[in-house]
Amino acid sequence: MQTRSPTTMKIGDMIEINRGLYKHWALYIGHGKVIQLITPDGPSRVSFCSVSSFSGSVACKGTVTIETLQDVASRNTYKINNYLDDEYKPRPTDVIMGDVDKLRGSTIKYDLLGNNCEHFVTFLRYGKSKSKQADDFLKDLLAGTAGLLGVLAAFAASTAAAASTLSK
Repeated sequence: MQTRSPTTMKIGDMIEINRGLYKHWALYIGHGKVIQLITPDGPSRVSFCSVSSFSGSVACKGTVTIETLQDVASRNTYKINNYLDDEYKPRPTDVIMGDVDKLRGSTIKYDLLGNNCEHFVTFLRYGKSKSKQADDFLKDLLAGTAGLLGVLAAFAASTAAAASTLSK
């Protein structure tokens, strides 16, 4: 993770904004401004979102906005976090800004686990859509599910063993 003061931010730096329970992501595009993917009134707005019964993921329509970093961060703390620089090479600034110009103001699919603000920002910086936050959530969910299935399997096995003992 690179750490630079806000005064030395470079175009293409990923900005991680701490919102408490989750991190919001934006991409620095110069002159104190960032580009971000947001949903109208946040991801819980039912009229813009649907829940997949297959994955349990929330899908919405997201809007690509450009605002000042100060307005986006509001009172939340933020930092530069180019955490994938060791894995991927950042794209040239002119390529990033070309995509910024194309995407500015557009409405695109927003999916909490498959196409969120972090996926959007990593795509702009690296040309690859990644979200550590979504991946970690899914790992935790699967670990919890595996744990629950293990408890249920142990319970079923002990119940079967008890039933077998009683029937003898």
